[in-house]
Amino acid sequence: MGNKPEKTQSSSNTLIGIAFMILNALCISITVITSKQLAQSLHPNQVVFLYKIVVLAVIIPWCFFGGIKKNLKTKKLGLHVSRGALSVIGHLCFMSALYKMNALDVTALAYLEPIIIMIIGVVYFKEQFTITKVTMLILSLLGALFISCPSIITGEAMPIMNKYYIYIFLALIFWAMNNVSVKILGKTEHTKAQLFYLTSVSSIISLPIAMQDWRPLEWWHLKFLVILGASHLLHSVSFFKALKKADISIVMPFDYTRLVFTGLLAYMFLNEVPSDTSMIGYLLITLGGIIFIRQETINYRKKTKKAKEEKIKELEAEYELDL
Repeated sequence: MGNKPEKTQSSSNTLIGIAFMILNALCISITVITSKQLAQSLHPNQVVFLYKIVVLAVIIPWCFFGGIKKNLKTKKLGLHVSRGALSVIGHLCFMSALYKMNALDVTALAYLEPIIIMIIGVVYFKEQFTITKVTMLILSLLGALFISCPSIITGEAMPIMNKYYIYIFLALIFWAMNNVSVKILGKTEHTKAQLFYLTSVSSIISLPIAMQDWRPLEWWHLKFLVILGASHLLHSVSFFKALKKADISIVMPFDYTRLVFTGLLAYMFLNEVPSDTSMIGYLLITLGGIIFIRQETINYRKKTKKAKEEKIKELEAEYELDL
């Protein structure tokens, strides 16, 4: 009887966590569609700069709250600059792909980023391949083939791949390298410092690139920029709220609702309809990602449980010695 309130509270938190993750997915989808709509009248490089500067404007009050010197103190300015450069290059590649490709294809292929991070971990950090990782790798690469080069699957004599798919793969590589720098910075740098320097450096680097193909802004562009800023803020808040309220293995699979939202919004505002082979690709990538998330969470729980058991044994041994 006494456990019922605790179970009810846990169930409630889980549902709240799922809701926040779905909101996160919706906000990212809105960001993608809004960016593509802006790219129809502005140059993609200009859209990247505008996005970066809007995000900077959104986060500055939060970064400065609590003391500028305290929050922005850093001993790794060079690494922050490198991270900002990687972020800009990745975003420029992403926008070049989004400008010429189906928005849903770009969204689905973006889920391949963990594959690149995994390969970097194996090569540089000597991490081990597991059956789960290999399964995700195979399913994700098959999904990517169905999306980017369906002629290989359908058996056409001359496989043809849209050259702009290369841009999304380059974007993922640069973003994966960016995530490696996040691991290094996370050991010593304040979260607010990381966000401030990332967006500041990104804005500075992307400005001269945007100026080369600058097109005049109109008042109606302001509406889309406000949407970009609001969706980024909501995405950031909802993502961390989701992880705080519920187990990552429960909420992360709902991040794949991003495909549903992007598909609906792309159809409504861009008149884009995915092909049959692309749909198969989306399913394969989603399946691989969910299998990976679930199994890695189970493995993490086992390691944590084992570590706790070993710690208890150590404490028991020390207690016996004291006696």
